[in-house]
Amino acid sequence: MFADVEGPSFIFWPVGCGDSTTVVISETEALQIDLNDKVMASDDDNEHIPIVDELVAKLPKRDGKPYLSCFVLTHPDQDHCRGFADLLKRVVIGELWHSPHIFREFEDQETLCDDAIAFRKEAHRRAEKTKKANGDPGAGDRVRVIGYSSLFQPGERYHGFPDQFRTRPGDEVVNLDGANVADRFHAFIHGPFKEGEADARNETSVAMRIVVGSAQHPMYGLFLGDVSYPTLMQIFEQTHAHDNDGMLAWNVLLAPHHCSKKVMYEDDVLRQDAMDELNNPQLENGYVVASSSEFPASNSSGDNPPHIKARRRYEEIVNTGFLCTCEHSTAENPRPIIFTTNGNGITLITGEYEISEAARASLASAVAAARGRPAPPSAKVGFGNE
Repeated sequence: MFADVEGPSFIFWPVGCGDSTTVVISETEALQIDLNDKVMASDDDNEHIPIVDELVAKLPKRDGKPYLSCFVLTHPDQDHCRGFADLLKRVVIGELWHSPHIFREFEDQETLCDDAIAFRKEAHRRAEKTKKANGDPGAGDRVRVIGYSSLFQPGERYHGFPDQFRTRPGDEVVNLDGANVADRFHAFIHGPFKEGEADARNETSVAMRIVVGSAQHPMYGLFLGDVSYPTLMQIFEQTHAHDNDGMLAWNVLLAPHHCSKKVMYEDDVLRQDAMDELNNPQLENGYVVASSSEFPASNSSGDNPPHIKARRRYEEIVNTGFLCTCEHSTAENPRPIIFTTNGNGITLITGEYEISEAARASLASAVAAARGRPAPPSAKVGFGNE
């Protein structure tokens, strides 16, 4: 299995404030949700893991090349796609999932970063291949568009895009990279909504509930991107209205927007309805994960996440534990947060993690640069097991 973990898994990587989650489905299938490949060379000590190096080293191989079944971009902010261009060069990606926001013909006031532009170019290429095939273009060319867009209307650029690769809120996905995987993977799409097509990027995040594992030993993960309180409540309201409450159930909740208080606060006032909605579908062995930097003792008005107030609210509702990726990982033992499911149920993997030699070398170079040396030391440094 990927990363020497036995069983389907959710892997949350320590990358500072930015989402990077690997979903291990089987020995040959993995899905990546977002990417923030960031080694903090300015830090003397470094708990981050170079994700592209790690994926290249540990993904399953197909025809001798690292193979990723699917890459999901929740939205095109840099902290969700940093390193994508490098990943695309070094890994074969069977399928892409994204919202229409990435290829709208008009731009936000904020321009796309280079990696988002690389993703958009690849998404364009795959969309054209899919239209030309009028169906499945095959591995390496597949793309699934999640959400609504005026670009699919007659006369617009994406009119004629095959419906089998379009997914709307309320849809379920059990086909991944050309295969039916219903016995080991299930995704339910919660957003983005049609009304929010022109909203800010965060509010057009792909939001979904993912289930991995067998029918006897499932594990449920809720991934809501960077939505804030109004969009979060819209997700819950629409789910209830369509009698899909069961599609909210979670064992693992990735705290939206890197544990931002904007998920459950408006005008600095706690919205208890948001807390109730997040808590109600929680199952046994519930964990909340913050994919963020370490939490400060306090936050000032206008601070970027992570927000300590949000953490305290999650700690009040979670029934097993709250974990932060960059507190779980240390310079001495850089490691992701890993949950797996097998015959023993859902397990949080503890102990040291053996990172790849390539990632180890990148970390050593970053630390050397931070300490003013022109090159990494010739001897191995103490990252992971020796």
